[in-house]
Amino acid sequence: MDFHQLNTFSQVARKLNFTRAAEDLKMSQPAVSRQIEGLEKTLGLPLFNRIGRSISLTDAGYVLYKQCEQILGLVESTQATIEALKNLESGSLHVGCSSTVGNYVLPSVILQFTQKHPGIQTRVEINSTQEIFRKVEEGIVDVAILAGPVESNVLYVEPFVKDELVLAMSIDHPLSREQAPSLETIRQHLILLRSEGSNTRASTLEHFAQLGWTDLRTVEFDTTEAIKQALLEGPGLGFVSKYAIRTELRCGLLHMVSSAPFLIPRFFYITTNKNWHPSPAVLAFKTFLRKNVSHLGFLSNTSENLYIQSNDERRVGCEI
Repeated sequence: MDFHQLNTFSQVARKLNFTRAAEDLKMSQPAVSRQIEGLEKTLGLPLFNRIGRSISLTDAGYVLYKQCEQILGLVESTQATIEALKNLESGSLHVGCSSTVGNYVLPSVILQFTQKHPGIQTRVEINSTQEIFRKVEEGIVDVAILAGPVESNVLYVEPFVKDELVLAMSIDHPLSREQAPSLETIRQHLILLRSEGSNTRASTLEHFAQLGWTDLRTVEFDTTEAIKQALLEGPGLGFVSKYAIRTELRCGLLHMVSSAPFLIPRFFYITTNKNWHPSPAVLAFKTFLRKNVSHLGFLSNTSENLYIQSNDERRVGCEI
């Protein structure tokens, strides 16, 4: 059965008048008659009783009319749903993030996005880089933001924002007052590392290898938050993202060394699966990320001035 024939039949059945149905459909009456005749031929049954200028539904016509109301109602609701998706009035978005991005970079951006598009149901999954990488390759998450480099034949990859891993320590650590601690001095201290699967860990170990560091004393933690707490309360050193310690630096609780050879640059990347057609929500989210990347700058000049103040001065006026 042809959809246009069904729509025409429904109008005629509702009006029980070919002329008025033709006017509503903005068609000629002969065109309406041809569509009804074609539908009757397809079904092999008459749909209307024709008595003079009056028409009425046959039994077959009545059954078809009831079915048509359901079919056309479903089509209309489907069109409305699709239109809502196109207009970002509804939909879902599953975002996967490696831990640094998910915990310290994206939260404010996600909130801004959901305020702009309240009809989109947004879920943010935070896990290790390896795990989120696997899920975006398998199409489990719609879009992922990962620490790079990211290499895959099945993913679209584009740079999002620059990050830097810096050497961090407690403000009370004996090395915090040194402008440029030596490599040999650093090697004598306990190094706090992320666990297997983390890009932070992989980048740090690669950096150690380039420096020729071996036989280091290390302790592994599953999360950056655990490393931060250990740094705040103990004598260890750790390479962490600048984004992860913004508050602690602003409050004078941690000290960082961000000069060579203690600086590890990297990028965060937006990734989607090539084999999955992106939904309007995914496209809108990627566009939103690109437009708001300039708001993710690490620290203003005012904040950076904290580095050259005394330890006690840096503790004054901190608001958390």
